[in-house]
Amino acid sequence: MDYPTKKDVWVAILLFGITGFIVVYSIINYDLFIIILSILLLISVVWFWFTVHYRVDEGQVIIRYGPFKKRIAIQDIEKIRLIRSLKLSPALSVTRLEITYGFDHRVIRISPANKSLFTKQVMSMNSDIEFE
Repeated sequence: MDYPTKKDVWVAILLFGITGFIVVYSIINYDLFIIILSILLLISVVWFWFTVHYRVDEGQVIIRYGPFKKRIAIQDIEKIRLIRSLKLSPALSVTRLEITYGFDHRVIRISPANKSLFTKQVMSMNSDIEFE
């Protein structure tokens, strides 16, 4: 099942505001190298904004964001907890799910629009997951 990401206005203002400032600043100073880099940054932010989504399929959580794709085996998930954070992650909302997984306790933060349905589906596939 596919889960679109929740998108907060504040995250949009932060991402596009900073990126827009960098683009305008580079154009005002007319440094061609910085202009090219800032336009590439803007393209990356737009790409990221429109491609973040999550899928639960075949015993895995699949996270897509921009050119990246991450797969987490549901059997490897130890804990899911609801948090509020602005740390860099494939999430476009301040309200996120923090997933702890793997033998080395890796952490990833995501923000599906329907957190409860996402959590229920994942926990139905692995009853050992701890939820906080």
